[in-house]
Amino acid sequence: MKIPWRKLWPAIGTALLMGCGDWKADSSALTARTATPAVGMDCAGCHAYPLTDRNHDYHLKDAGANRDLNGEITCLDCHSLSIQFQALTLFDSIYQDTSGEKWGTLSHPNADGKTTDGKIIRSLAFLGVDTLHQHHPRPMPARPGPAPKFQEYMTTLAHLNNTVDVKFDSRNSDPARFGGDSASYNPTQESCSAVACHPGPKVYSWGSVAKGLPELKDKNGGSPAP
Repeated sequence: MKIPWRKLWPAIGTALLMGCGDWKADSSALTARTATPAVGMDCAGCHAYPLTDRNHDYHLKDAGANRDLNGEITCLDCHSLSIQFQALTLFDSIYQDTSGEKWGTLSHPNADGKTTDGKIIRSLAFLGVDTLHQHHPRPMPARPGPAPKFQEYMTTLAHLNNTVDVKFDSRNSDPARFGGDSASYNPTQESCSAVACHPGPKVYSWGSVAKGLPELKDKNGGSPAP
């Protein structure tokens, strides 16, 4: 069977290129380095980081840690689809002072290990060691340039879908307390419900004057944290 010449030209062209060797990259280019390290992309290159509205500002900076959940609140707690995480088992030594107040070494990791009145935590009465199970976001590796103002975390492919996905980390649900419901977010009402870290059975509404969505009142009649 005869093969038309026009079908042989691609193979002939490839053979000619390989024969002359012009298609090969300079071997030195494969290990070339720039004069200065590349700074690389940071989170603030695409959107404000961290977000500075009153709700994000409170949760990320002022809310404090919850040892029964994931410790310090991070992006992972509300955007679990977008952040890589690791499951950790932590051990917290618990001590008690003469007034009955308990002190955990994980909650007070300051260098001198002192209570508010200056006593050394480990000099108090030892009660035992608590085993804590938490999910922590994976921190981004250090990169050249100035350190970020807020810890950056490794993201997942879901972070690139051009959608703000609010999906609570599994440890932020408390089905026993909320009648079997898991933590969820209502984007229309901008409200969160059945979240373990919020007191009371009502939903938590993100304050939005523009949308007429003031926060709900807490059980004591005051406004809950922003």
